[in-house]
Amino acid sequence: MNNINIDNKTVDMIEKNNGSVTLNPLYIFNQNKQRGLVDVMLTFDIPENEAMYESISYQGINIYIHEQLKIKKELRIRITGFGPFKHLSCSGIKHFHKKTNV
Repeated sequence: MNNINIDNKTVDMIEKNNGSVTLNPLYIFNQNKQRGLVDVMLTFDIPENEAMYESISYQGINIYIHEQLKIKKELRIRITGFGPFKHLSCSGIKHFHKKTNV
């Protein structure tokens, strides 16, 4: 895993919400084919099938990254929004996925 960058406010928010965050791929146009543009869906849970995820411990929280998500140089997870609209966002994910037959 490359570098991870999470500020203290974000770590506190994740700790208050189960202490785990999962990054899942979200294929916007080709959900069934799993290729093309990909976005990331972040959830405060532990994945059911942990074998499909890379597990990383960071400052007392657990981060699960799906095997289909490719990280660029650095993964950044931040809080965005304000008040009741606060949510997590991330950057540093490759947003185009070409499924290969291996």
